[in-house]
Amino acid sequence: MRLYKGVAGLESSPRNAVVTIGNFDGVHVGHQQLLQAIRRHADLIGGTAVAVTFRPHPHFVLRPTAAPHLINTYEEKLELLLRYGADIVIEEPFSREFSNISPDQFVSQMLVQKLATKVLYLGYDFAFGKERAGSVETIRRLAESRGIEIDVVEPYKVNGQPVSSSLIRQLLDQGDIEGVNLCLGRSFFLRGLVWRGEGRGRQIGIPTANLQTENRKYPKVGVYASRCLWRGKWHNSISNIGYNPTFKGDGTDLPLKIETHLFDFDADMYGDEIQVEFFSFLRAEQKYSGVEALLTQIHHDIDRARAFLKGLGH
Repeated sequence: MRLYKGVAGLESSPRNAVVTIGNFDGVHVGHQQLLQAIRRHADLIGGTAVAVTFRPHPHFVLRPTAAPHLINTYEEKLELLLRYGADIVIEEPFSREFSNISPDQFVSQMLVQKLATKVLYLGYDFAFGKERAGSVETIRRLAESRGIEIDVVEPYKVNGQPVSSSLIRQLLDQGDIEGVNLCLGRSFFLRGLVWRGEGRGRQIGIPTANLQTENRKYPKVGVYASRCLWRGKWHNSISNIGYNPTFKGDGTDLPLKIETHLFDFDADMYGDEIQVEFFSFLRAEQKYSGVEALLTQIHHDIDRARAFLKGLGH
């Protein structure tokens, strides 16, 4: 399993390259279909399963004011691409200059000259190049004329809807974590370092790990049943995404916080990396009259989260 920062970093063309291309934000079940397809085909012909992706996400270059928050960090995406079937991941640097490459140049320079592609798998909605001129049909014509076999994978549907990164973001905005997890084929997670907060949770008997993450797409503000990976071990937990309105007024002008309380746990986690997986939205964040009312609600939330996670077998 190898990672290259662009095709320029390849020492030689991969053996019998079976290639797929995309942004792969979230590496959802539709993306996994493509990765499984190149894995199977590469195994069949004694080839190499190659996933080509881009950094930064093209929207950050072409439409920076409308650029989406990423479902996974770039590093997490690379890890997932390899997990789901790629032998090689090529993370091509994306720039305005690169975006203006014609479909013909793209096929000739990247697919033929650099990768010596034998087979190309594309998603049904693939488009590339200036003004998205490199449609699936255009790429098909150009690839086949150069002896590249091409297969187009139809959309993967969940509850009748084609799975997409955009759909996952919508579901996160709604707090529909169960729907998100169906689309991902795994649990949505946030990963980062534990930073030192104000210590208010420990003062009221509910210590929390405050998660510091990159600029990510977060679920809807509220309380969630979750579990936390720390030093190789999973702990059931409850997580709050929000602004601490009981202590901070309406709080919406403050930085969003991700706080996780691990059940039956008491250890110093500061500076360590943790991963928090989300399973179910329990309630919206709200302001309470005081600490006692908040504590009563938190203990109720913990009981609900324990029961929910027990039902999942955690």
